Amino acid sequence: MKKTAYLGWAIGSFTSSALVSAVGLLHLRFMTDSLGLAIGLAGMLTVLAKIYDAACDPLMGHIGDRTHTRFGKYRPYLLGGGLMAGLSMVMLFNVPAALSGTGLWVWVGMTLLFFSTAYTLFRIPYLALGRAITSNFQERSKLMTFSVYGSSLGNMAATAAAPFLLSRIGSDRAGHGMVAIVLGVLIALGGAASFALLREGEAAESAPSGDGSLREAVGALRRNRPFLCLIGFKLVLFSGLTVHMAAIPFYTRHVLGVADSTLGSIFLVQTLAMMGSQYLWVRLAARHGRRNALLGASALCALAYFSWLFVPAARPEPFVHLCALVSGIATGGIFLGLYTVLTDTMDYSRQVQGDSRAGMLAGVFVMVEKGTAAFGTFVFSMTMAWVGFVSSTGNGADAQPPSVRLGIIVALSVVPSLAAVAAGLIMLRYRLPGQAAPEHAAQASETAEGNALNATAA
Repeated sequence: MKKTAYLGWAIGSFTSSALVSAVGLLHLRFMTDSLGLAIGLAGMLTVLAKIYDAACDPLMGHIGDRTHTRFGKYRPYLLGGGLMAGLSMVMLFNVPAALSGTGLWVWVGMTLLFFSTAYTLFRIPYLALGRAITSNFQERSKLMTFSVYGSSLGNMAATAAAPFLLSRIGSDRAGHGMVAIVLGVLIALGGAASFALLREGEAAESAPSGDGSLREAVGALRRNRPFLCLIGFKLVLFSGLTVHMAAIPFYTRHVLGVADSTLGSIFLVQTLAMMGSQYLWVRLAARHGRRNALLGASALCALAYFSWLFVPAARPEPFVHLCALVSGIATGGIFLGLYTVLTDTMDYSRQVQGDSRAGMLAGVFVMVEKGTAAFGTFVFSMTMAWVGFVSSTGNGADAQPPSVRLGIIVALSVVPSLAAVAAGLIMLRYRLPGQAAPEHAAQASETAEGNALNATAA
């Protein structure tokens, strides 16, 4: 596999991560603290867009599986989706000043739908392409490491660099608009670059067998038990993660009372920890098995989330950064594990079920991200409305009642910690055919597992 493929794969991961991280972190607060929308309405618009987005994911995967062009099955969508995604970022945070009332929330709702469509058009084919680039186990493991690096850099641009920039130019409506233009250009360029650098190689396959219907594809997916277990793990873990992510920008502003530069530094530490932990997680997966490494990451996530409960609001430094450090290490293991285990379930689909539905599996995999994001946003926004959150049209510095601060802390810490524990219990049931029993999993090395998969494929 060409070295440019690793770069292209990292850039693609950067593109999708920068897009979804920026919107997930900043847009809800932008709607409440800059546009003046009630948090219940803002949350509902976000949830409806995410439900639409999630419903489109399996369909996009099905379409990608049955696409045939001279550029490949999945590559063409990277270019179109990337350009649309960059435009959607600009539109979300650059709302015409003349809009108010019904016109305002209609604009917000329509741009959220456009963003959701663009993200689906890029993200699903990108993930499905991971198996089509190479069937070599070692190359694929390395490829997924580059995915985490790219995702970390995209996350850094959206959650660290963007808040730092906001703290310099102002966290008001105009400041968000300028930051969105910068991110939008980077996202559009990333989509074009990933299209140019990636190729569908030896693992690219023809359209799946069967009658070609969506119903038949769903039936094949339901018979893939390892994939269903992975989806259950991700569903529960990400439900807590999205509540945590929704709470962080409100936590720094309304509980700690600090500038957005602190918000940026939290995510900078977390992102650097994600990147720096990759060697550790690759070694742990090689020694103890990928499932066990993923279990360890989920346990560390539970500990990291719970530790936020003990940060003293009067003197948050350096405790917030210690929490961010542990969270970053844990999240690095989660994302590496999810990507590599997903490709294993794609192999299972082809080798054991005799069919290839990488696009469909990628569609459902991403659908869970959207669905849990909708759930997390709904839970957080409705909770904030219930405890009496006060919206603003300025920089959102209005004082909040004690009930709001308590609700933010619970959403930040307790809820995601419990979700991480529950997700780990689900992952205990994950098995691949021929996989060693849990008590013997540590004896199987990464290389041996790769040789077994390659032998089966041959």
